[in-house]
Order: sequence, then structure tokens, then C-alpha cells
Amino acid sequence: MQIKTAYFGELEVGEDKILFFPWGLPGFEHLRRFILLEEKGFFWLQSVEEENIVFALCDPFLYFPDYEIELSSTECQALGITSHREVIVLAIMNILSAQEIGVNLLAPIVINCGLKIGKQVVLEGSPYGLRHILRLEGANATSQ
Repeated sequence: MQIKTAYFGELEVGEDKILFFPWGLPGFEHLRRFILLEEKGFFWLQSVEEENIVFALCDPFLYFPDYEIELSSTECQALGITSHREVIVLAIMNILSAQEIGVNLLAPIVINCGLKIGKQVVLEGSPYGLRHILRLEGANATSQ
């Protein structure tokens, strides 16, 4: 299928590449179908249904080495997760400036790659917040 995007132009996407978010994303509950694009170590979660909706994501374990999450059995059941090997965890980023990015470690995007189902999960009782700073310095990034 062909989808229009505001930032990547028209893309040809196979149905097998579409991720389903049964609950949408907070503030975008009406959007359920997304594709995941990767570019230079970062990711973009592009809505299939609205061309202007795209989220910038990163691998939080890469930039925040001490980052840990534990999903509840309810979340695992909702996403059909039976093994950590079938899961990817990404964090939504907010661009604060050319050198500084805010990363939401409190509510990561969890995707069951096998079932192609995703959800933004709020980590109850987590020490993480909505905006952890990631600084871009040349080609390198450092976290705080």
C-alpha cells in the first residue's frame, strides 16, 4: 500500500510492516496503525492514517545504559508477550534544541515484533520521568 507522509514523502509499505496499536497513543487514541522507520540509529513512528503524525524515538538502553523496565503481567498479556526476545522498547523524544533532546523514559513504546502490536506503557512506580536530557555533540550523544 502507498502512504503519504509529511516528512518522508510517499512510501510503499507492505501490510506486514504495519504495527497495530489497539489503544492508540495518549492524545492520539484514534490512530491505530503505524510504521517504524529507522534512520541513523534513531526511529520514527509514522502514522499510516494521518500523514502529519510522526513520533521521533530512540533506543533508551543505548543512551541510558542504566535504564531498566519491568512490564506487569497485565501489560505482557495485553501485548501477547511470552519472551523478551520478541519485544523492542523505544522512547519518545522531544527536540528541545539542535544539541538537546528530551527523552520520555517514564512511558516507553513497547512493541511485540512477532505480533506487530504496540502500546505506550506508563511504568507505575518508576524512578524515570518524562524528560531525560540527551545531548548531541557532533556524531556522539550523551545522557544526563
